[in-house]
Amino acid sequence: MAPIPDSPRSAISASRPPVHSGDVHAARGRDVRDDTEVTTSADRAERTEHTEGTEGTEGTAEVLGGEVHLAYARRAASGLVTVAAGFTPRAARARAERRATALDALHAIPGSRPDPDDDVRELSLADFMPEPPADIEARVAGIGLLSGDRYALPAEIVWLGDRDGRVEPTAVGVPDDGEDGAIADLLAHDMVTRWWTSPRAPLLRVSEHLARLIPEGAAAAASLLGLRVSVFLLPGPDFQIAVAGVSGDGATIAAAAARTARAAVEEAFLRAIAARAQPWSTLPVADSLRRLTVWHRENDYLAYLEWSALEADPAAVEAMGVGVASPSWAEIATRRFGHEPVLVTAFGHAVKVVCPGAACYRTAPPGTPLPCPVP
Repeated sequence: MAPIPDSPRSAISASRPPVHSGDVHAARGRDVRDDTEVTTSADRAERTEHTEGTEGTEGTAEVLGGEVHLAYARRAASGLVTVAAGFTPRAARARAERRATALDALHAIPGSRPDPDDDVRELSLADFMPEPPADIEARVAGIGLLSGDRYALPAEIVWLGDRDGRVEPTAVGVPDDGEDGAIADLLAHDMVTRWWTSPRAPLLRVSEHLARLIPEGAAAAASLLGLRVSVFLLPGPDFQIAVAGVSGDGATIAAAAARTARAAVEEAFLRAIAARAQPWSTLPVADSLRRLTVWHRENDYLAYLEWSALEADPAAVEAMGVGVASPSWAEIATRRFGHEPVLVTAFGHAVKVVCPGAACYRTAPPGTPLPCPVP
């Protein structure tokens, strides 16, 4: 049976924190619906499960009066659930599937000690983070996205899942929209992390102009359903960074990078919507703790961003990045980080892009009173 579209009054309630402490695949025997309230109880969208083949389960639902579509993909091998949002069902499904494929591989990818090879450039944890823990021998193969050189990467930078590692696992750089999208993800999280630590670059407030930056129907539906969407921009010469917060019965905050301000805002908005539907039980421990902090201190986060931001000229914002010729995403990352991005493939799929110099790798979650809300 096809998913039943929600009524014009349906919204997304952020998934609840657990009550008790304690580049493909099932949420430990539970449907994503068990942990996620996608619509109001009166207007809940019915998701379907497709069991064609053995690779996994997909389902879609309409939210925000049908202006946004959620898709989930789950795989039995790793017990992972991935939720993605899009302005069309096809886009949402494709992103959920690609991300589930990559995440599943990153939980299973082995690490090994490569034989000495003069043609392989070996990187250590010290190339990725200050004051790193001692290196382990496990390495994962990668290839430079500019040079084509072969790399041996620290496995702890690549791995996801419970591996008893000393590096915080991160899904930053996992492709759900191709290699360029993964690099843009690295750039977005790097810039927001650095801004949060030292807010020197101007942050622009564009919340009042949301209808000019995302589909007008989605902006109107969010407002009618009582969701507050706060959007901010960190402009750059070659790309734009957007930070979007969606609040109302819990808040989620997401960041994205794109060539234009509109594309960055659309992407950040969709990520924040998808995060509201992502079950807490499927998140890594560190990300779950961040989500919990944002949940309990919603007003603090949004007030801090509002206080830090300057009001933007809507005409100038819409023109940001439009018609500007710029280098490739790999070239932008190399210039910013001082090292080319490196692509990891596994089981025939591109599963992660990593880059020395990006502020995405750490040994523990930040210990500030208001930790950066994005990984």
